[in-house]
Amino acid sequence: MHEEWIDDTDVRRRAGVTFVSATVANDRSTPQVVRLRSRIDGPTWSPGLDDRTAPEWSGDVWEATVQPGRRRGVGFASSGEPVDEPLEVVSVTRAEDDRAGTEEVLADLDAWSPPSDLLAEDP
Repeated sequence: MHEEWIDDTDVRRRAGVTFVSATVANDRSTPQVVRLRSRIDGPTWSPGLDDRTAPEWSGDVWEATVQPGRRRGVGFASSGEPVDEPLEVVSVTRAEDDRAGTEEVLADLDAWSPPSDLLAEDP
């Protein structure tokens, strides 16, 4: 079901830990809410800072809005053994509300800088 959403999956095992990374691509013309679940039999360790879990993760489920024509990276680690298809698509639904929360907006931002002509000194 919906496996075409998951692209470029990489699974590596090092020092007793399985590392999974993948890309989720939205080829549709509207924002889509994509929900993925880990298929690895073991705990899901999501990336995060300090003691905070990445906002897209809840247990072994990742959920995020992917904008049209965009790609999002997803990754996690686990003590469980690797499997051929470590992620399954739980659901893909059209995003109903374009007003995103603060955490989602910050996660979607590209690096931005002002145009160089704004920074040029006036003669």
